[in-house]
Amino acid sequence: MQYLLIDTHQRPLGTMSSDRSFAVGDTLQNHNAEVFTVVGLNWFKQRTHANSLTIIPGQVQLKAKTV
Repeated sequence: MQYLLIDTHQRPLGTMSSDRSFAVGDTLQNHNAEVFTVVGLNWFKQRTHANSLTIIPGQVQLKAKTV
């Protein structure tokens, strides 16, 4: 599925193709290894090709190693 990536000010940031289903709180990584967090889902029932994800820059959460 093709997604339009937008920021919180509704500015387009680019597009992405993925078979993955996204939810708020999911993270994704672009080709430059930048990590983004999904903060909004914008699905349009009438136009399946117009789905968009509202994203913000995020950080990868590393699992703590127990000693």
